[in-house]
Amino acid sequence: MSLKKGDFVPTIIKRIMRYSARYGWHGDYKSWEQALQQTTGYNAQSVLQRVSEAALKVKNGEAKYERDGIAQQKVEIFYPILSSLLWIASQNNNHLSVVDYGGSLGTSYRQNLPFLKHLNSLQWHLVEQQMFVDEGKRNFENAHLKFHYSLDEVLVKNEPQLLMFSSSLQYMEAPYKLLNKVKQSSIPYLIIDRTAFIDGPEDRLTIQKVPPAFYDASYPCWFFSEQKMNDFLEDTFEEVFGFESGQKVALGLDELNYTGKLWKRR
Repeated sequence: MSLKKGDFVPTIIKRIMRYSARYGWHGDYKSWEQALQQTTGYNAQSVLQRVSEAALKVKNGEAKYERDGIAQQKVEIFYPILSSLLWIASQNNNHLSVVDYGGSLGTSYRQNLPFLKHLNSLQWHLVEQQMFVDEGKRNFENAHLKFHYSLDEVLVKNEPQLLMFSSSLQYMEAPYKLLNKVKQSSIPYLIIDRTAFIDGPEDRLTIQKVPPAFYDASYPCWFFSEQKMNDFLEDTFEEVFGFESGQKVALGLDELNYTGKLWKRR
């Protein structure tokens, strides 16, 4: 499965949670094409430049951490993800191979690396849109971190233990098609993190409008039915545990929590 423009939304806009009525998540669209016609897209080159500059500061020792294109002097440790990584590695003789789908230029890799250095082996495969992969290959690849244009490219030569979506699955045009590919693979663990779910049997397709103070852009964005998602995955995966991601989003009058789940193949 190759990636195309619009398959990924830069992480720089994913954590903007509370807007005025003009911004945020709006609408209930019948198709991706209908929603896409109402969006502006984004200047990928500008976003990439901002994210790359922040990530390079971390690489060069000028900052401790980067998230959403902002360099920080303190690492944000997210223990549910870290404990999942360590738990999976502990069951595989301290070997860990991860697919980070939509992981920008390696934010989660750098976030967790200090706690993974003791492992016998570490492979972090990052799948992103072409512009980010090109930049990753130029400036950020190393012995552990590799960039790929598609999941198929990873699976040809590797046997990852975990596939992780961290606020990326909801920005895919065909998320269940991608999840079906995961189900048909041999990947034993799946994490869907930083995702807001809604009640009811059906997903809701919205448009996310980003305030110009961050970036003047809008995108289609899914709110998944928790019931539908669970039903889709449970013939192949069983839930290990769920957790709160520590963020909230406003959808109309409803305030929804970002949550995550670790799934294990049956």
